[in-house]
Amino acid sequence: MNRRVRHAIVVGGGIGGLMSALALSRRGIDATLFERDAAPAAEVTVENSLAWLRRGVPQALHPHFFMGRLRALLEANYPDLIGALERAGAGEGAFEDYVHPLGRAHYSPRAGDRRLKSINCRRTTFEMTVRDYARAAPGVRIVDGARAVRLVTEPAREAAPAIVTGVEVEQDGASATHSADVVLDACGRFDKLSESLASAGVAMNVEQRDSSIWYFTRHYRLRPGCDYPASYGVPGAMFPDFIVGALPADNGAFTVTFQIYREDKTIAKALRDPTHFQAMCLAVERIKPWVDPARAEPTSDVFGFGQMDSFWRRSVVAGKPTVLGFFCVGDSAVRSNPKFGRGCTWTTIAAHHLADLLAADVSPEERIRRYERALWREFRADWQTMRGIDASTEAQFEIATGRRKAKLRERVSMRFSAFLDEAMLTEPGVFREIWSGYHGFARMSAWTTKPGVWLRLARAALERGAHRDALAPLARRPTRAELAG
Repeated sequence: MNRRVRHAIVVGGGIGGLMSALALSRRGIDATLFERDAAPAAEVTVENSLAWLRRGVPQALHPHFFMGRLRALLEANYPDLIGALERAGAGEGAFEDYVHPLGRAHYSPRAGDRRLKSINCRRTTFEMTVRDYARAAPGVRIVDGARAVRLVTEPAREAAPAIVTGVEVEQDGASATHSADVVLDACGRFDKLSESLASAGVAMNVEQRDSSIWYFTRHYRLRPGCDYPASYGVPGAMFPDFIVGALPADNGAFTVTFQIYREDKTIAKALRDPTHFQAMCLAVERIKPWVDPARAEPTSDVFGFGQMDSFWRRSVVAGKPTVLGFFCVGDSAVRSNPKFGRGCTWTTIAAHHLADLLAADVSPEERIRRYERALWREFRADWQTMRGIDASTEAQFEIATGRRKAKLRERVSMRFSAFLDEAMLTEPGVFREIWSGYHGFARMSAWTTKPGVWLRLARAALERGAHRDALAPLARRPTRAELAG
């Protein structure tokens, strides 16, 4: 196999595939990208991007949080893309905008606050904009309506890793084989391409855990002359048996999403009804201002989505690569529950790590080892933290819905979580440290090791009584009987 890569095939034209193509172009490597879905129709614009049906990316209909670390990476490498997103109507969410009035007395701006800035955009608008940008990049070729059905491999040799040399692609009723130096699998959450290697005798190490959470999302748009309401702390109202959050997007659009326990099937059925969904939003104090009919109108039905899993796939098993010339990128390699907003950021970071390695003069065996070590180094600690949070949330939902009794440790944990949610509103220093983890500039658990955070939490506990009346309305929510309709 060639040590230097000149041409790569990318399978999948979502964010992972597009960012991979951009990263490859940046390193002077030609990229042919095959995408199973059709290109957006001519009448689909960024303003009505939801009309672009991404059948291969069902999560495109759900909220997306484009983290500060992603923004920083784009600003450093593709500043024109940031400008294109702004022209497409994307907004931004700065740290100081999320500081609650109760915490203003303790807020002192820091230089690092500037990087805690999200890109507020629907997934479809973001993808359409990145797609146009990538199509214009040197050496990038995007082929739409082309479904990769099989990886092409060299005949297996005893005790040697398989070697991928290309893909078989179906397009317009015809099938053709395309060759390249390497193949990147960016097929995403419902990837079948990597699984096909098992039939060729390729072993991979896979870890997977479902979060037991279902999403129910509805899209809204601000009425003319209206603006987004103030939003403080993390973007969600967290209750023992459900979570609901509103996220601003582009061009006056926003989403509201309920996260519920998958065993709450009666509530799930009720939330699918748009009228009931709206009524439940109005019954949550922190969401009511968003969906007030005087401020906004719904623009979609309610979309449900499950399979909120954490996943990790490795092709280096017991220190030995099992396949060469083949790399998983994005959700095909590593993913977490989408509620953490990691997907697009992690896939972009991974794509750039991989492009750097493909441009380097290293052996194919060393290349895959270094790539998977980089993913482990970058993401593993947070991935494990998020799996722990998922397990804790699942336990909390089970307890709150009466399915079992809480253990002492769980009761303490739930009380602390509720207190921490309040403390992020009254103590900006606590919120800053936690928010830095959410934006990818620190480990998610790093705040727990900082004495200053615990001192601020102590102050929040002492001042809790003084803030009780101001915080009490934020606890307003529908009962479980009301949720069930």
